[in-house]
Amino acid sequence: MTTENLEPIDDLQARGLTREEASARLAKYGPNSVREAKSHLFLEIAQKFWAPVPWMLEATIVLEVILGKRPEAVIIGVLLIFNAGLGLVQENRAQNALALLRKRLPVKARVRRGGQWQSVAAEELVPDDFVHVRMGDLMPADVRLADGQILLDQSTLTGESLPTEVGPDRTAFAGSVVVRGEGSGEVIATGGRTFFGKTAELVRTAKTVSHLQTIISPSSNIWSCSTAFSFSSFLSTLGLRTCQ
Repeated sequence: MTTENLEPIDDLQARGLTREEASARLAKYGPNSVREAKSHLFLEIAQKFWAPVPWMLEATIVLEVILGKRPEAVIIGVLLIFNAGLGLVQENRAQNALALLRKRLPVKARVRRGGQWQSVAAEELVPDDFVHVRMGDLMPADVRLADGQILLDQSTLTGESLPTEVGPDRTAFAGSVVVRGEGSGEVIATGGRTFFGKTAELVRTAKTVSHLQTIISPSSNIWSCSTAFSFSSFLSTLGLRTCQ
């Protein structure tokens, strides 16, 4: 770790954690990183065929095959596979967006520990750490500014097109970029507890709904009942013919 010489700020000697306190908090809160959940491709594909709308289409395919309408069954099957593929593509885009967000956290942070300024990996930051940021830096965690004035670009987090001015007693969110000024403050949230982490978690858990599902879902119950009725009628007719 590299020691950096920074200008003294308000009551600097009383701020920051000791190395022992930082280690204890790291064990308690975990690393300052976003949890990454990986799922098997086979399971992702299987899930596309295990839902109310796919069930309805699958039941229709079976019924069409029984009735001897194979061209219709093939068309519905192609539609079902296309819908599953489209859903996988949309989810892949969401996962890529999450990966892009995650790449922002592995940065260095200037933190005061044991009475000295040090450069540490952002993953090692813990709540109550005292950090210093300046122009060009990426906020490594959610920080409540105690000193200084900074202008932040938070467009990737909030969608705001204009930079936001942040001063003492205001929070600078992890993942935002310091475009002007410098300041110091206390870390109030790390990892998945930051605004950045919660946003990434929403992206990770988001369930994409294809255009086909949007069209079919409102009438899926009616179609399901209709399919069940047709199937029952077919069985009844088949039973009568057998008796005769």
